[in-house]
Amino acid sequence: MQGARDPRETDARVFAEAAHADQKYGDAPYVKHLTMVRAVLADFGYGGALGVAAWLHDVVEDTPVSRQEVETRFGSDVAELVWAVTGVGADRKERNATAYAKIRALPAAAILKLADRIANVEASRDVPKKLALYRAEWGAFRKALGDLGDPRMWARLERAIAAGPS
Repeated sequence: MQGARDPRETDARVFAEAAHADQKYGDAPYVKHLTMVRAVLADFGYGGALGVAAWLHDVVEDTPVSRQEVETRFGSDVAELVWAVTGVGADRKERNATAYAKIRALPAAAILKLADRIANVEASRDVPKKLALYRAEWGAFRKALGDLGDPRMWARLERAIAAGPS
């Protein structure tokens, strides 16, 4: 899953920007979050299907795009990663639990989830309510996925969780 930029990434970015067109990430267009997730993966040398999935990781959860559409357009490798990090349920706790279970079944998806969580926590440094939410979830997140993924990413996430406002 490591390596060079996958040629599907350009299409994935365009597709995700269109799918998330009216959504915001704070006050910014949603693509800001997707760009941050991709940048975190790049910081640790990840590309390939993970790089493509970085752009698409929220489309099934947050837009009308289906898992099947992701698979048809971008391949089963990408669709499996996207589906693994897609929470399903009535509330945040239930969505997190379903995603954690799917990630445990597809451990490669832990890298994508870590990149997403790092991007969210780092972006929340000056948003006390958001940062408090991620801090409150930290124990369950660590317990559910702590033996998966890249230790360097866990260290960065731990630093971000512990850091105060910038």
